[in-house]
Amino acid sequence: MGKLCGWSGKILFIYLSDKSIHVESTEEYLSFIGGRGINQWLLFNLLEKDVDALGPDNVIILGAGPMVGTLVPSASRLAVDYKNVITGGVGSGNCGGRFAAEMKYAGYDHIVITGKAAKPTYIYIEDDKVNFRDASDIWGRSTWETDYIIKSKEKDESISTLTIGVGGENLVKFASIIGDRGRAVGYGGSGAVMGSKNLKAIAIRGKKSSIRVAKPAEFMNRLRRFKRDVFEKSNVVRVHREGGTLGAYLLPGEKRPHGVRNMNEEFWSNDSIKNVTRDKFDKFLIRRHSCFNCPVYCSAIYKVRGVMCEGIQANSLRAFGTNVDVKCAEDILYAHALSNSYGLDCDQTSAAVAWAIECYEEGIIDKQDTDGLELRFGDGNCVARLIKKIAFREGFGDILARGVYEASKIIGRGSEELAVLVKKNSVMEAAMRSHKAWALGVVTSTKGTGHLRGAPAQEFQKVPPEISKELFNISDISNPTSYENKAALVVWHEKYKGIIDMMGICALPSMWMDVTLFIPEDIAGLLNDITGKDYSPEGLLNTGEKLQNLERSFNLLHAGFGRSDDMPPRKFTDIPVKEGIYKGEKLHIDKWNQMLDEYYELHGWDKATGWPTKKRLLSLRLDAVVNKLAKNGIILP
Repeated sequence: MGKLCGWSGKILFIYLSDKSIHVESTEEYLSFIGGRGINQWLLFNLLEKDVDALGPDNVIILGAGPMVGTLVPSASRLAVDYKNVITGGVGSGNCGGRFAAEMKYAGYDHIVITGKAAKPTYIYIEDDKVNFRDASDIWGRSTWETDYIIKSKEKDESISTLTIGVGGENLVKFASIIGDRGRAVGYGGSGAVMGSKNLKAIAIRGKKSSIRVAKPAEFMNRLRRFKRDVFEKSNVVRVHREGGTLGAYLLPGEKRPHGVRNMNEEFWSNDSIKNVTRDKFDKFLIRRHSCFNCPVYCSAIYKVRGVMCEGIQANSLRAFGTNVDVKCAEDILYAHALSNSYGLDCDQTSAAVAWAIECYEEGIIDKQDTDGLELRFGDGNCVARLIKKIAFREGFGDILARGVYEASKIIGRGSEELAVLVKKNSVMEAAMRSHKAWALGVVTSTKGTGHLRGAPAQEFQKVPPEISKELFNISDISNPTSYENKAALVVWHEKYKGIIDMMGICALPSMWMDVTLFIPEDIAGLLNDITGKDYSPEGLLNTGEKLQNLERSFNLLHAGFGRSDDMPPRKFTDIPVKEGIYKGEKLHIDKWNQMLDEYYELHGWDKATGWPTKKRLLSLRLDAVVNKLAKNGIILP
């Protein structure tokens, strides 16, 4: 295997069933660059159509892009890909921390794990040594405890870990993998996939390998200019450094659309917001915290009611504050800490809890259904008790642990009307009625909803038309309530998000939040200095488009998703915003369909079905995708 610059050069395959391994070269996969790109190419090729997401043949693929392990600021992200437990389509997450860098320093760009261990196991990778350890004594432990115990057993505090809590062990369908005690791989049930494999944790330490840079002098000069002239001058970097994502999220006050009371509203008053500002959480603060090589320092370590956690972030506030209408900072932080400790996706946990509360308040369910619990919006104790019941699958919690789609089928009685679903996945997002591009990006996400694919945060930034024309070749995106040009913005951002996920760059200090940060020209320049290759901004965006088509094809093959699965839930089309600056806003289905037509047309997909076309896939050199779809009886338009 030749020595590459930027890449470590190896892909490690681990087979849990017989505790065997083999190694392949990264080089033959470089058309997808790295990170999420190579992960998704491996996923598409390794999984046959009818693979059970919780069966031994599902895979967990870890990927670290070519910028990870270098001095590029915020390049610490680990891509994690697998078959989605809830949707049956793409399962994909991304977390910070140190794991991705340790992978590179251990000599691996990607790690593929398949099979099922005979008993609870954790994997400890130390450079070229792969050790299979008995995890029977840590099965049932929290994610925080598991990290501590593994470091003690291996006698190395510098180990990085991916762990599951009891949520993953009990196969809660929205359980998450937790990286370095507090970095969640959200959406898709990654923790349940690990739990189904009897895999409690993956621990890694890299000491022998280093990342070669092809043009070190040019790289350092470009990096210094970028950090001095762009990164450190960014208002987004400053705001997140001062208050994390929570501080940035709450800056607009009442002008900030939210997701409120099981997504029935977007408005939360300043009287509510004043109780959950960043300073209200500070009495629980232990220290500020950062991912590997990230100067933003947007996170922190907290202790609340005896539970340690990392956070608190904007998502946590929306999940355990606005969406369940809890206005007590301590209650919100405790719910976040429990989810972190049990290894649960806070978005999907919130969706299940909020749906259950609305069902109760509407009289669809009662105490006989809820094990005697009275469920009310605004009750932090109620939220915490439901989270515990979900994690341990106790009584009513066992129903909620299946996700809202299945739970609503079990309960029936009209509870389905209160579910907020796309592709069987719950939508727990802000601004779904008011911000049209944001809504389109969330609904069309290949992950089965979520804002970390094509949902463009640029829509919140009031970008002037002359800037959007220069950067995106789109004339005007400044009015969030307008449908015009929004499909083009989503398509552009899908490509861009593909790039940064392939590199391993964090989305926060990027164009997603600040249009000056990590523009494609900067990424191409840094990547060329690191790798010695000749990537162009246009070529990178084309690879982002290739990745989007690959994921869309995976969803078609494994879940049959098409146009009907890209429609918004009825709550967003039938219930307008009741108060605030976006009062009266909702999604108009005729305008949505026009926007969706334009979205498909820009991708080169069939407007009637929402499927990729054979012509488009072949133009992107995805011949193998066309062949595999045809082999499974899917003849593309």
